[in-house]
Amino acid sequence: MIEVDENLVEKIMSTLPPKALMRFKCASKRWYSLINNPRFVAKHLSSYNYNSKHLLVMKRLISKDTTNNTEEEEEENKKEDELVFSLLNLCNNDSIDNGEDRIIVSSVEDIKIPLCMSLKTKGEAVHMVGHCNGIICLLLVKQEFKLLPPFPYLPVSTWGDDPPDVIWGDDVSHSTDVQGFGYDAKLNEYKVVNIGLSYASNWRDEGYDIHNRAKAAIYSLSTDSWTKINTNALETETTVFRLESFQIQFKQMLYWLGHEQHKELNVLDAYEDLIRQVIILLDIQNEVFHNIMLPDSFDRPNVALRVWNESLALFVLVDDYKPEREYSFEIWVLDELGGPKGAWKKHITLEPTPKPFALLNSNEIFLNDFTGLNFMGLVLSYDLGSERLKDTLFHNTPCSTSDDIVAVVYVNSIASVLGDHKLERRDNFSVANFSPLTDSLSSPSIMDLEWNSYSIWAIPTAEVSLRIKKVMEGLKTEFGGPEIEPHIPVVGSIRMTDEDVLDKFRSLCSKNFHAYQAKVNLVVTTNFYHQCVSLLIDTSPEAYSQLDYTTGISNGHFGFHANGRPYLSLLYGNLTEEEKRKAVEKVSILDESIASLSFTIAKLALYKIKYKDTTLKYWEKIADYTLPLPP
Repeated sequence: MIEVDENLVEKIMSTLPPKALMRFKCASKRWYSLINNPRFVAKHLSSYNYNSKHLLVMKRLISKDTTNNTEEEEEENKKEDELVFSLLNLCNNDSIDNGEDRIIVSSVEDIKIPLCMSLKTKGEAVHMVGHCNGIICLLLVKQEFKLLPPFPYLPVSTWGDDPPDVIWGDDVSHSTDVQGFGYDAKLNEYKVVNIGLSYASNWRDEGYDIHNRAKAAIYSLSTDSWTKINTNALETETTVFRLESFQIQFKQMLYWLGHEQHKELNVLDAYEDLIRQVIILLDIQNEVFHNIMLPDSFDRPNVALRVWNESLALFVLVDDYKPEREYSFEIWVLDELGGPKGAWKKHITLEPTPKPFALLNSNEIFLNDFTGLNFMGLVLSYDLGSERLKDTLFHNTPCSTSDDIVAVVYVNSIASVLGDHKLERRDNFSVANFSPLTDSLSSPSIMDLEWNSYSIWAIPTAEVSLRIKKVMEGLKTEFGGPEIEPHIPVVGSIRMTDEDVLDKFRSLCSKNFHAYQAKVNLVVTTNFYHQCVSLLIDTSPEAYSQLDYTTGISNGHFGFHANGRPYLSLLYGNLTEEEKRKAVEKVSILDESIASLSFTIAKLALYKIKYKDTTLKYWEKIADYTLPLPP
């Protein structure tokens, strides 16, 4: 018998279609073991998809044709709209006319989904969370997660405990959840992230909306369990970051679009709640959140994050509300070494185009064209290099809308969602060395960038500061936490360069400010890290006028349109409810009259804040201004 080189066999098998490999598992124990080996799974993912045709998975809402129906029949048919997942097999075809390489749809295959997922629905019964290495994560409105393929779905029991129980407990009722899905290359496992967001709620009848910090948990397929994620990084002194929609995984980071808003805001200023749009990241390995800014003066509702030419890119629709429903289309690319200013660069502007919804490669995107008399919903191929439409790929059923179509560029894979076959550390190699995302472990990461924030603080007189510091020290001795400089945040989360923010602060000091009085209303505890235990400042009209004037002018000077709730923090931390109760008692023991303290604000100070530094050792005072006494 002729001996066959096993390395050659493995190389050949790594180029075969997944369906063939599933059959080959039955051929021999050796092949079964090889095909289940995570190292081979990663090799096949790379080798097979390198030269294979492209696949597009589309979620489409199919409506019956109601052109000749009565109004009653049309309403009845709408109830029977069907949600369909279709797999489009794409291949290249040389044009006979000019030899141009064209993309055509060679076949369309509907993905069979169990009836228990209730796909016959009008709305968002099934949401496509994300795609990674041939696995698609789907979310049902009941907050049950389903994964496919290679298995049609995983039963609910596979997911262990209900994630909200892990995340919130009984302290805060949540309003909505945002998910993410990705692959941890270091641990060779797939993870689902669930982030809980709460509605603003009126607190202590003071007329302020409170936006609690998000809480999060991560599910690991290998351990079949949920664990909490620390979300301190989703908070600054005065603001919180709220996630809106999951976008992609790039390298070891999961990306969401979101926004930054005030933690506590007067209900009359609720319309000024949004401060800025942001991108929120999660390091899936270390389970730490980060955030980066969008381009300056960027206010676009139709934004998507994609990987383009191995860089993070913004795909932007500029909707000028034209009646013909056409859009300008822009691509912005992030330079990871560019810092907070000048990091985003606009590379392409196309106008007009239909609405893009999927990126095939660096030069090819898919457009969703809903122009036309009957809104036929053509799916078109567009070449970014030549800036022109190339092909019509697919015709949707009439009466579908653009929001009903979601798609991902899909890769064939033999990756398993069950995670049963973990690669043991032997033969002098590790799982990471053969991961489909190996480059993510060694490439420079955006999370290593140290981008600063700045704050304007109101500083009490030296005598009052010394008194407050004694209380802080007593709390720190019992409950831990960093050493805090006594202050009331006036303006927070300023994102500028050192020079710009210093110039702004100097010009602010030319305003007609004077030393003013602040009065403590109450000792309070919150769910916020930076206001764990704090002195709530009186905002009644008779006590708040000068503070309100200074805060309002300062916020407007730095481009903010509303003022947050004033407070002076005594302790930073994450305490239990019982610990918070003891901390309030400790405050009254250390200084029994501090809850009614009135004091003078003597200075305004500009601080550079590094929120990654929880010790506060590198929080640096840049400048200060002594407030003159009132005339």
